Amino acid sequence: MMNRIKIISTAQIEQVIMLVKCSKPFRHQLSENNVYLVIEILTKFSNKSVSYRLIDNEGYPSIYDADRFEVVSNKIDNFAVLLNDDGIILSHELIVNSELNIKSIDGFWGLFIEDDIDAKQILKEVIKDLSIKEKYNSTTFSVI
Repeated sequence: MMNRIKIISTAQIEQVIMLVKCSKPFRHQLSENNVYLVIEILTKFSNKSVSYRLIDNEGYPSIYDADRFEVVSNKIDNFAVLLNDDGIILSHELIVNSELNIKSIDGFWGLFIEDDIDAKQILKEVIKDLSIKEKYNSTTFSVI
């Protein structure tokens, strides 16, 4: 449960994955050899898993197991490390510090799913910021 989140650090974090290439396609959401922008990295203590929240082929920020991907680039900054009862989340500061995200990281994503205009705008800013840092065309990653 995500109701007890502690921000460990909002300092620059290096050597964390930013761009990944799909090695195991998934239905129409992920295509083999496509490159995807990682929005968040999620780890779970209970099953020792790592997942990525990324913009899939449908333009939706979905969560997929990390073992479907190969690392293309591992440059990253402006990410915060969050610790909860079941794992660690690396998320962009614009999402973590959003007023939409007062009590938990699920607050932001919950509002995004409900088509909140502010949440969608923040995600577009995150994509633009990450794309600029990667020198990657942000129009490649369109959000629904």
